[in-house]
Amino acid sequence: MKTNTLPLQLRRGAISTSADAIAVGPTLDASSARRFARAISRLADRRLSHVIVDMSKTRSVDSSGFGTLISGLKKLTDAGSTPLVVCSNPSVRRLMDFAGVTRMFRVVDRVSEARRALELATAEALAS
Repeated sequence: MKTNTLPLQLRRGAISTSADAIAVGPTLDASSARRFARAISRLADRRLSHVIVDMSKTRSVDSSGFGTLISGLKKLTDAGSTPLVVCSNPSVRRLMDFAGVTRMFRVVDRVSEARRALELATAEALAS
């Protein structure tokens, strides 16, 4: 499925959104947290069934960015969306494990895994 992506330029990275995904650049920190929160809000307002938060290129997350990530995932859930987080960086993944993010939200290593999980969930929903 081809999607149009709108890049939002930041000082040290980019956050881009598509129809059902948000891609985070190499850092999620105080300088990018506000932009990330706005992008999450726009996706939450659309009341999508699912949203992929692609952090596969993210190498570092500070406390501001991490707090924004947690509140953004909660906001998506409250709006009725099922967030899937893509995170392949071991350091960021350990932080998510330690903070309990992986117990509350599905976290996978690759975007293809997230897409496959969504296909399976859609097939199960149609079958029932």
